[in-house]
Amino acid sequence: MVKVTVYIPSYNYGRYLDQAVQSVFNQTMGDWELIIIDDGSTDNTSELLQKYKQHRRTRIIEQENKGLNVTNNIALRLANGSYLMRLDADDYLDENALLILSNILDTKPEVGLVYPDYYEVDADGEVLHLVRRKKIAVEVELLDLPAHGACTMLRKELLMQIGGYIESFSCQDGYELWLRFIERFNPYNVNVPLFYYRQHPSSLTSKQKKILETRRHIKEQFVKKNRSGGILRVLGVIPVTRNSVYSQNDPFIELGGKPLLWYTLESLKNCRLLDRVVVSSEDEEVLEYSSKFRGVETKRRKGGFNNSRLKMKDLLRKLLEQMAAEENYVCEAVCSLYINTPLRKGHHIDKAINTMMIFDVDSVVSVQQELSHCYHHGRYGLETINNPDDGMRIERKGIYKENSAIYLSRTDVIRSGRLTGERNGHIIMLPEESIKINSAFDLWLVEKILTEWQEV
Repeated sequence: MVKVTVYIPSYNYGRYLDQAVQSVFNQTMGDWELIIIDDGSTDNTSELLQKYKQHRRTRIIEQENKGLNVTNNIALRLANGSYLMRLDADDYLDENALLILSNILDTKPEVGLVYPDYYEVDADGEVLHLVRRKKIAVEVELLDLPAHGACTMLRKELLMQIGGYIESFSCQDGYELWLRFIERFNPYNVNVPLFYYRQHPSSLTSKQKKILETRRHIKEQFVKKNRSGGILRVLGVIPVTRNSVYSQNDPFIELGGKPLLWYTLESLKNCRLLDRVVVSSEDEEVLEYSSKFRGVETKRRKGGFNNSRLKMKDLLRKLLEQMAAEENYVCEAVCSLYINTPLRKGHHIDKAINTMMIFDVDSVVSVQQELSHCYHHGRYGLETINNPDDGMRIERKGIYKENSAIYLSRTDVIRSGRLTGERNGHIIMLPEESIKINSAFDLWLVEKILTEWQEV
């Protein structure tokens, strides 16, 4: 028995492998073993591993390519350590990583998983940023930003209790594991940078579309397996007016050969989790057009309900009151869907609902992550918001820009006169999905995406 098993899965990362291995050999804590798994590499990985075969604390496994999650489970079965950590072959550890993280698990029996801050480095190992994670229970209570999949230390026994890794996903193993783990056990983090996370053109993390799609499927599967009380009853509401201050928001303006309204109504065909969908409008043409779509109901605004400038929170509250009085209908949450975000899909709505159920939040909003430098006007002019001069990236300073595609809120939040509550979850949408039409340029851009966009 050893205290810590570190395993390195490698697929065609021979260029970086030596640095990863040596970072384990250089640890100040000596109670470890190392398992290196060559996952069917076609580069020089096999040759590089020959020199480590005689190392007394290192085991070499060579296999046909099986993918990361299958390889993770192989390492789990082979591990002799009480604690387990994956180190990706293109990353490397600080010399005190195993000492500090294992000490947390030694001294805090209530903790099942611990992770550190880290450095982002380029392909040549030059430091780009120090990434500081929020301190659990001090700076963050809502645990919807997971630990890094690699260089996180877990108790092997607990990992086995939850069934190891799910092998049906080809990436985002850390996210899937995080959801299952925090449901039963306590995570912990230390604000010390203890590994170096390499950023280079072949990094999986650069493929944002695949990451977001995989997370959507992970959430869907998690809810199906773990939601004992059934799904939330969610009312979808599409507010439509003919009196918008933006002429490009008219529901019947042509976009890609279809009316703007058509895109929101059509997207609902692929949405599985909405209980009912209501189009709310004062316009007869809108109501008649919408009623032709299967599963779509229409509600005419009347009385004080037909003011086109009525705030969304008030419109929703009045609609809930009307449906309760006329139909005795009660829902648990309301999802607002504006027609001027026509690139939203049904699966985005389902992802938002699953997010609300998984993290038990009051609200979920759709956002686009803003990676550019952002500023606000301070005493002496512009002051940076999310790009400190010291190169430290801090979670709490991350910028997320709402795109108005989805506002999902529990009904008690709406009844209290708010659109969002205190605990707010989010789903990230891609830039090409997030365009909100409020100008002629926006309309032109969406038209181009619909007719000419070619995914890379």
